[in-house]
Amino acid sequence: MYYTGKNAEALRAVLSNAPLGSKNQQIKDQALNITLRVLLSIKGSQIDEIVQSLDPELIDVLMKYVYRGFEIPAEGSSGHLLMWHEKAYSVGGVGCIVRVLSDSKRA
Repeated sequence: MYYTGKNAEALRAVLSNAPLGSKNQQIKDQALNITLRVLLSIKGSQIDEIVQSLDPELIDVLMKYVYRGFEIPAEGSSGHLLMWHEKAYSVGGVGCIVRVLSDSKRA
């Protein structure tokens, strides 16, 4: 799905299937890498529309991956992730950030 240009569907799929409860760090790392590739492949002009289309639960998962992405910066990724953070915050509000930071199930 990622390679066919259907970025919104790919993002929804990776967020819906996030292995947040997994104890296998390798699986979580692979999911993080895939999710970051999808997030970074989406143009800045598309972010708002995509975030608006997500369910509140998926906004929280998205925010978890944004914060994890901040932990492993790559060239150009931080600015793009900040755009995702801004749009997710505008939809999810402070509650989204509080839920992510207080949740023991990490991305």
